[in-house]
Amino acid sequence: MARIAVIGSGVVGKATGIGLISTGHQVKFFDINPERVEELEKEGYQAKGPDLLNVHDFDAFFFTVSTPTVDGKIHLGFLESAVANLGKLIKEKKDYFVVVGRSTMPPGTTEEFIIPLLEKYSGKKAGLDFGVCMNPEYLREKTSKDDFMRPWIIVIGALDKRSGDTLCQIYNSYECPIHQVSLKEAEMQKYVHNLFNATKITFFNEMRGICKALDLDADKIFKITAESAEGSWNKMYGIRDMGPFEGSCLPKDTAAFSGWVKEKFGDNKTRLLDTTIAVNETIKRDG
Repeated sequence: MARIAVIGSGVVGKATGIGLISTGHQVKFFDINPERVEELEKEGYQAKGPDLLNVHDFDAFFFTVSTPTVDGKIHLGFLESAVANLGKLIKEKKDYFVVVGRSTMPPGTTEEFIIPLLEKYSGKKAGLDFGVCMNPEYLREKTSKDDFMRPWIIVIGALDKRSGDTLCQIYNSYECPIHQVSLKEAEMQKYVHNLFNATKITFFNEMRGICKALDLDADKIFKITAESAEGSWNKMYGIRDMGPFEGSCLPKDTAAFSGWVKEKFGDNKTRLLDTTIAVNETIKRDG
């Protein structure tokens, strides 16, 4: 079993640590918030401030530090501070270890930001002295602990084979599919995951507004759509590289419905649908 330090012990960090404890690993939580540390200790877990991190006690370091959006841009300040602190501490560490990022980050952040920071402050070489992985989380806030303990999928972005194999060993008791990809692919996949969910919610909210304007039962219509639309029941639908949507139905019906709604209610009820049509036309034009 691995000895794991969870750096950043909010919702994701706490669920990650508790889940790893449940599979037999030794876990200690670290956080800059004294109240969070105290709360974890009261619940019976080992927790300390980051200044008390003894790197020699651990085989893996999981970063679950907040990467908030500020003024429309990702803020990496908390992550930078945590990574730099670890880099200074691992300078004297002799044995191999793996650094695992679970914070949501734009593609390229691990290779272009995290690894250079670790190497700068530690004097060590990623891929030689230590491993690096990106392990995106898919935890829902209200069910985060259960989601970690019963994952539907695990994705491991790895710097190299040893890094990926080391993290796979930590997850070897889980029975769900485990996919190994590159660091950048794992970072991108997490954004695709979240953006797809956001777009789907927005689509049905837009359709719900039209249903309400027509005095129709949206819930009834949507439940039937979940069974009728291939995009709902076929998980591979739409993800293959087959170009823009074409054929006799989709281009005709998207344009017709958008036009009909505008005539009936005005211009502000089909913004997502109109964007969908515009993007599709751009792809048709530019290839």
